[in-house]
Amino acid sequence: MTAIFITLLAAIFALPAEGSGYHCLQAGNIALEQGDEEGNALSAFVSRMASSSAVFSYGYVVDDGRAKVTGDGTVVMQGESYVVKGNGLEVYCDGQTRWTVDRESLEVVIESYDPENPDYTVNPAVLLRHFDKVFSVAGRTRAGSAYDYRLVPSSSETDISEMGLKISEDGMHLVSASMKMKNGTAVSFTFPSFSFSPVPDVSCFSFDISSLSSDYIITDLR
Repeated sequence: MTAIFITLLAAIFALPAEGSGYHCLQAGNIALEQGDEEGNALSAFVSRMASSSAVFSYGYVVDDGRAKVTGDGTVVMQGESYVVKGNGLEVYCDGQTRWTVDRESLEVVIESYDPENPDYTVNPAVLLRHFDKVFSVAGRTRAGSAYDYRLVPSSSETDISEMGLKISEDGMHLVSASMKMKNGTAVSFTFPSFSFSPVPDVSCFSFDISSLSSDYIITDLR
């Protein structure tokens, strides 16, 4: 289920649906209709994701029609680098290498990371930064002090059929998100805390293998 969580976090901003009348959305620099407050919230959020470090906590529910699975965790991300902690796993990525640490099983998997060909199923930074490669905006409405956006995949190759995002009107907070899979599975997310901050010490995105005891099994796939 952790993979499903990261899949959602990786997929967010994009091109408007063809014929919708919306201007093209581009990661980090979204072109919008003048006076479109809803689009401005999305634009502000994408811009901040591109220029700042994002720190947030999350909770999720996965419902496949037979059972529900819940989980929570925390994320710190900057650019292509991130740290995700939750459900017994810690995932570190410095933009070149990814370490997945399972402290309960005493295992670590090390993999190469290619920022030019990101894996949308395991990289939350990619989904939050490269929406234009993944989704199109199909609709948006005001919801109190936030805006709801309905997104659809730009490509039929994804397993996701639809996604929803709620963003605060100032573009500073991702409030909630939802995702529908083609197999009928539904995933909903809440973000109890979400903030932007200056870029942290980049060393926090790397993992020091030497800090582990000799009991750990280390699998290096680079």
